[in-house]
Formats: sequence, C-alpha cells, structure tokens
Amino acid sequence: MFRKLLKKQPLYLILFLGLFLRLSLLFLDYSWDVHNHIVWAKDLWQSGFAGFYEKQSSEVYATIYPNYPPLAIFIFYLFYPLQSIIEKIAWQINIALPLFPSKLIFFIQSRTFLAAVMKLPAVFADLGIAWLCFLIVLRLRSGQAKNKMVAILAVSFVLFNPAFFYNSSLWGQIDIIPIFFVLFSFYLLLFNKRYLLSGLVFTLALLVKPTAFVYLPLYIIFFIYKYSLINFFKTFLISNFIFLISFLPFLKNLNNFLLPYSIYSEKILAAQSLPYVTNGAFNFWVLIKGFTGIKDTAPFIFGIPYQIWGYLITGFFIILIIYRLLMSFLWKPRRTWRKQESRKLLDSNFRGNDSHQNIFYAVFLIAFAAFLFLTKMHERYSLLPLPFLLLLTLKKPGFLKWYFLLSIMSFLNHYHSWSVPKLAFITSILYSPTIVYALALINLILFLYLLSSYLRYEKPRL
Repeated sequence: MFRKLLKKQPLYLILFLGLFLRLSLLFLDYSWDVHNHIVWAKDLWQSGFAGFYEKQSSEVYATIYPNYPPLAIFIFYLFYPLQSIIEKIAWQINIALPLFPSKLIFFIQSRTFLAAVMKLPAVFADLGIAWLCFLIVLRLRSGQAKNKMVAILAVSFVLFNPAFFYNSSLWGQIDIIPIFFVLFSFYLLLFNKRYLLSGLVFTLALLVKPTAFVYLPLYIIFFIYKYSLINFFKTFLISNFIFLISFLPFLKNLNNFLLPYSIYSEKILAAQSLPYVTNGAFNFWVLIKGFTGIKDTAPFIFGIPYQIWGYLITGFFIILIIYRLLMSFLWKPRRTWRKQESRKLLDSNFRGNDSHQNIFYAVFLIAFAAFLFLTKMHERYSLLPLPFLLLLTLKKPGFLKWYFLLSIMSFLNHYHSWSVPKLAFITSILYSPTIVYALALINLILFLYLLSSYLRYEKPRL
C-alpha cells in the first residue's frame, strides 16, 4: 500500500527522501550553538521561566546569558524531553526483546543524541518551506501543463539543496525556521487574503530570530498597499499583543509593559551576533577588510562607523527596490478613463502572475542586499534570499542557474566557517584569502546584475 501511494503521489516520495537524508545526518556532528539550545532548554526545565533572560546559563558551553527570542526558547523547551521519552521507550523494548542492542541505550543517553533531537525543529522547517513552495507553484501555474511536476521539482530544489540540509540537519542552526514563517506570511497575503493571520505568522518569525527584520520593510509596504493602512494598524496592534504575551512567562513581574521590548532590543537583538564587521559571510565587507575581526562600531569613511555605513547602503538598496516594486503596481492609467475603470485595471494587474514575480524578486533582492551590506552577517544568513529566488524562477526559468550558483556559494560559505566533515583538499582552497575574495566578489557582481535586471523590467501598459 505504501509503495502504491508513493507511485501515485511522487511528492510524498520526495518529502520522505528529503526527511530521510536529514535524519541520516543528524548524528554525525553538531555546531557549538546547539549547546546553547540544549542548555537553555535544560535551565528552563530545572529553574522555570521567570527571570530567564536575567539568569546566567548553567553550563560554560552556552553563552553567558540567553540571547534568542521567546518562541525559539520555547521550541527548545518542547523538544528537550524527547530524549528522555525515547530512552524510556527503548528501555521497555530492551526488557521485552532480548535481541534488542542494549548498547543503543547508552547512545540515546548521550549528548550527541540530544543534539540530534534539538535539530528536529529546523528539519521540519526545511520540509515546511518545501511544502509552501509546492503550494505556491500550484497557485501560480494553475491550468498549465505539467504544473504538478514543476511543483515537485521546486520541492526537490529545496530538500536536496546542500545549503539547506547542511545548515539544519548537520550544523543544527535554526535560521530556516524564521524563513519558513516569513514565506508562510507572504503566502497568506498573496493567495489567502488572511492578512491578520499573516501578520501573526510574521510576528512568530521575529519571535524565533531577529533575522526576519530583513524582510519587514517590504512586508509592511506591501501589506499597506494591498490591505489598507487601517487593516495594517489592526494587525500591528494584535501582533504586538502576541509579542508581549510571548514574553510574559519569562518576566518576574508585570510592572513595566515596555520591558519585553527592552529585553528584545538589549538582550536579544544587540547580542545576537558577534560584534564584527563580518562574521564569516562572503559579502561586501570581506572585500574591504577581510576577516580581520574589526568591530562594526569602529570608524570607517568620514569617521562614520562600519555599522552605520551598512545601514545606509542597505537602506539605499531597500528604498530603490521597494520604489521599483510600487511603480509596477501604481502605474497611472490614462486620465480619460474613469476612476472606477482605472481601479479595476490596477486590481487586475496586481492579480496577475507578473505581480507575484515582482514581489518575489523584490524580497529576494532585499534579503540578498542585507546579507551583502549589513555588518555582523554570519555565513548562514546566505539562506535568507534562496527560497524567494527559487520562486522567482517560476516566471523566469533562466534564473534557475543563479539559484544553483547562489546555493553553491551559500554551501561553500557554510563549509568555510564549519568544515565538517573536514576535507583537507577543499579546505586548503577555501581558506585561501584570494578564493574568499573571489567568492565574495561573485556574490556582489551577481547582486548588481540581478538588481539591474529588476530595475529594467518593463512597466505594464494600458
């Protein structure tokens, strides 16, 4: 029956193989950050939630104080007991079946096994992004021949992309989880018209990791354009309520309702990354200073700190990209036409696939610009633009080569910072400053090329 189901539904086979690939990598190794996830979860179970962000971590393997948002911490809290549950089940099987390998119990009790358990949320987020890509392809290509096969290919390009599974199932990072929530929030805006739910889902992304802020400017502008300023304010108030509620278990008292914002700003956002101009990312700053460990608060041109220059450059590109996006929607109809007819044309233009193409293009470019020009970027943030570039290829198949190229670049960037398994031949090349500069330059040139292509896109005509 299972084999027949797989033959009839190849999507399930692809998802199963993608999951199997990730499960097979869970136990090979894990990054230092997984210790954070383990220790924070253990501290919650042992000491409770109240005052969590003011307590020092109980182990030296973790950062001195927790620096992840509440939802990420709560996810770790939920998955931490799985090791104990699996251990109890294994003991019962061991007692009931003499042939059961008893030494497996010791492995289940190990920190390696616990680290594998803590990687599962990111693995599920990988599958979630693949599933969302499948749904979006079906929406955009409805009525077209072989649209389901294209959707399955899109799923494959996520699940078997080494940049994705290396980050989640081997390294154990959770960067893919906020990307999943952001993509889901855009899906709800574009196809379901459930703007309140979309706003709540985007808030969940921010409550997992602040990297979701990269997408926020375009999300807000697009939200207001499509659903009005009043609906945005309603969603903003409800989302802020959810934000505040998420912090309540972690507070010792409720005297100051602004305390959650203070914690997020000072203990999470400011402490999220190492304080250097670049933290291993093959981006613009590598071309300027390399991996020299310069703090981003140090003065640069005209005495302005690197951090501010990063904001200025990224902000310039964000404004340019959003302006171009709005122009694709807010083109002016001929004055001789009545206002009602003009509005119908605007709505018709927005509902077309070209509008979705422009949105995915804009989100991709903004995320790519943030990775290239903001300071304190980690190598794993190279994942931020990838799902949106993949969706862009639905209308621009020629861009698939750029998706593959950026995926390879992302994987090489990951491997450069965390070479597991270590292959001396590859690392000897990747550790060369010349190669690093070349890869960073490729990223920069590709961004400028794709940005120019985006800006050249013709406006709709009446």
